[in-house]
Amino acid sequence: MNIAFYNGASGLVAHQSALEQVANNIANVNTTGYKPTRAEFDDLLYTQMYTNEVKPLTGHGVKMSSADLIYGQGPIQQTYRALDFALMTDGFFAVQDLNGETVYTRNGAFDLSIEGRNAYLVDDQGRYVLDSRGRQITVDKLSDDTYDYSGLTDKIGVFVFDNPYGLESINNTSFRESDNSGTARIAQEYLIREQALENSGVHLADEMTSLIVTQRAYQLSARVVQTSDQMEEIINNLR
Repeated sequence: MNIAFYNGASGLVAHQSALEQVANNIANVNTTGYKPTRAEFDDLLYTQMYTNEVKPLTGHGVKMSSADLIYGQGPIQQTYRALDFALMTDGFFAVQDLNGETVYTRNGAFDLSIEGRNAYLVDDQGRYVLDSRGRQITVDKLSDDTYDYSGLTDKIGVFVFDNPYGLESINNTSFRESDNSGTARIAQEYLIREQALENSGVHLADEMTSLIVTQRAYQLSARVVQTSDQMEEIINNLR
């Protein structure tokens, strides 16, 4: 089968993945603490074509090489809820699941988990929020059966990475450290805003533009496959 067919087919696969990336960004336009991603592409192998005069290179298509994190400050929304916290600087909150794995997030929509006589600060998935020493944060109960939320901003740990763009995404708002991001370090300077949340970092206008461009690229790849198939049909009929 000719090279053009493979070029078109690889383009279809790559741009289908890119469309899914854009769709996920759009779907999370209202997700607290969400950081969008952008598809990056690489060329596939080239073939050296020998002729009498020149030696041109023939490409073999494209692939989506990575989905790069677009890390930046999202818009802040005042919620007036006591257990909402927004990071106004670089950094991440650390949360720990029941298996003991620590991951990092910018989503500061926290809650309380009442376990016997103790109350722990947890995120919206029930994972324990950690302090700067990696310990679970307890919230004291007052004599009137309410809880003391004062001073929580001083207890909540904030962590930074040498390269936050290298973090490994494990769901829409949580990240795991990787070799590219480096090891988490305690932030020396940071600002937490109480009773507020950081909204999604998705810019809908940019995503719609990316959607149109990616759709056009997908359609072009499909046209290459169709034209290549028609050429093969013509050749087979000549034999």
